[in-house]
Amino acid sequence: MMSWKPGLPSHDENEWFARRDAEWLKEQRARLDAERAAREAAMYCPRCKTELGHRPYKGVSLDYCPNCHGVWLDAGELAMLAHESERNLLRIAKELDGSGQMSR
Repeated sequence: MMSWKPGLPSHDENEWFARRDAEWLKEQRARLDAERAAREAAMYCPRCKTELGHRPYKGVSLDYCPNCHGVWLDAGELAMLAHESERNLLRIAKELDGSGQMSR
């Protein structure tokens, strides 16, 4: 008896996509970490030119400005955070204060 129905993904297909997404996230994190490590010079806020601080969050380094409180993401990091729920993203924004400290 066949349990698969036309037009619906198979159970194995769903697992394949989940594995592929997890592998992509892992590759993105590794690539972004390598790019960040390659840049030794300090980064400055594009808004007020103050040196940026860095705080990790689930494999993404949030670049923040202690002066104007801006939060900056490198290329690819927004896509990595897109998997977070709106609630978590709002919590991150609220918890990241001017000193860059995140409460746990």
